[in-house]
Amino acid sequence: PEFCHILSRRQEFKQSIQMDDASNSTAIPKKKLHTYLEELFKKKSSVRENALRILVKQFQTNVHYEFVENNFVTLIHRCQNCLKRGSALEIDLALQLIGFVVLTLGAGDNAHEVYEELLMLVPELLIKSKLSHAIKVFECLSIVTSVGATDFVDTERSMEIIWQFLNQETKHPSSVAAAAISGWVLLLSGIDRWNVSPKKWKESIPFLLKQLEEDDEHVNVASIEALALIFEIGSLEKFSNQAREYASMKDMKDGIMEHVKRVCNGTKQDTSKILEDDYDKTVTLTLGRTSLTFSTWSKLKQMSYIRKFLGNGFKNHMMENEHLHNVFHFAPATKCSDDLELYKPEFEEVVFRVFVPEVRRENCANRIHKSHNSLLSKGRTKLRNKYRSLAEETKAGYIADEELD
Repeated sequence: PEFCHILSRRQEFKQSIQMDDASNSTAIPKKKLHTYLEELFKKKSSVRENALRILVKQFQTNVHYEFVENNFVTLIHRCQNCLKRGSALEIDLALQLIGFVVLTLGAGDNAHEVYEELLMLVPELLIKSKLSHAIKVFECLSIVTSVGATDFVDTERSMEIIWQFLNQETKHPSSVAAAAISGWVLLLSGIDRWNVSPKKWKESIPFLLKQLEEDDEHVNVASIEALALIFEIGSLEKFSNQAREYASMKDMKDGIMEHVKRVCNGTKQDTSKILEDDYDKTVTLTLGRTSLTFSTWSKLKQMSYIRKFLGNGFKNHMMENEHLHNVFHFAPATKCSDDLELYKPEFEEVVFRVFVPEVRRENCANRIHKSHNSLLSKGRTKLRNKYRSLAEETKAGYIADEELD
């Protein structure tokens, strides 16, 4: 379930999220990926659309790191060409593919290059598309920035683009507004509280409170999600121009909560409970025999956003994508294939030889054989640890796949 649904259903925070392996299996196309890359150079729009569609599916469900590394420039340039001159479908698919490519590639100079070039294209896309591509634009911008930004200054540049869009006089469709707020929250989740600009986001809390007055579930949930993250970050004076009206930050938070309770009713009232201090926001994600527990809104947001973006490919990416391993501090359990077994010898013992002069042998006997710091004792401990590790690896070979079902 995407993050907004997690927010609105308390019980889903407390359950272990299981990945369905069957939904992730994707037939490998008969042609090689290079063939589809070459088809992006074709003049016929339908050929490019088909190639983009297959590349998107492949990059969504599988981690093609070597292909991306070897064909990065061509992939990105062809996608950019589609953004500038392609059909509506080509633009949507190209935006998706750029996000998948950067997520596969991970942080570094190449990802930052994509980020810089995308910043120049986004304003034109939002104007030219008349909002038809806005949701895909914000998804792509948020993913690329979260990977390619080198520091909080880069991140806030993208946040400002989204914020300017949200504050236009024109009323945006609820799905577009919710996508924009959600992308803004994802980027905010990656900034340390000390690096949040003290001037740029002064209108944030008043804006979000105003959105709660709208009778739209998606916008309401996205706004409450944003407030939850702001409360977690603290430094509320950075997010509101009304801080001087309160004697303390606690009074300010209490005032915001009173406003929320006043405008929220029905489903909104249930959702707003996540803002309470005693709300249990712990979520456990189970992959194989490894579990990840999230207990902060920032990590919950990052996990849920990336999971929604990757769809059925989330499990494969979590197991194989090094960038996601770094982001979530995740180390997949070692799996053994069905035809591979771990063996250990039937008998092992610790043996060492040490020369002790005859005059000292009697005095050194206890130190050599009984002391906890002796070489013999340390050798036995090392051997026990080896057996324990082998036992764990053997067990992993039988249960890692079963827990994904």
